[in-house]
Amino acid sequence: MELQKIGTVRSPYKSLADIPRQGRFVNTVSEIEILPAFADGLLRIETAQRLIVLYWANLAKRDVLQTLPPAGSELRGVFSCRAPHRPNPISLCIADLLAREGNILRVKHLDALDGSAVIDIKPYTSVDSLPIDNAEEFNAGVGIASAKKSCS
Repeated sequence: MELQKIGTVRSPYKSLADIPRQGRFVNTVSEIEILPAFADGLLRIETAQRLIVLYWANLAKRDVLQTLPPAGSELRGVFSCRAPHRPNPISLCIADLLAREGNILRVKHLDALDGSAVIDIKPYTSVDSLPIDNAEEFNAGVGIASAKKSCS
């Protein structure tokens, strides 16, 4: 298996302690600089209001298999939570697309560390949001206060 970096995140987040737990709870503006070799892939990206951004959390600890979620009281496996530290630290964020200037995308709500490698971008649609029956149980204890904590 081989992943290719398609771009780089330019954000104000310089350390793990700076990164919000969920990008939707902050109004930070960042840029995604797409490598010139992939710029043609941005054709008509402006038709999307929101983007699914997949990026590599390069500072994540890759040997972690269990973690205590914020405000949680029980240990969970990393595949049953959204912890950044995991064997393959692929992170997903829904970002609002503010503008495109050539190969630069200006976005809001991206929770990525400055310099993170972008591995894919897709348009977000409401079809991607499916309600689940156990959402309250799954998210128990994870409110806005804990979501604003850093990912360190």
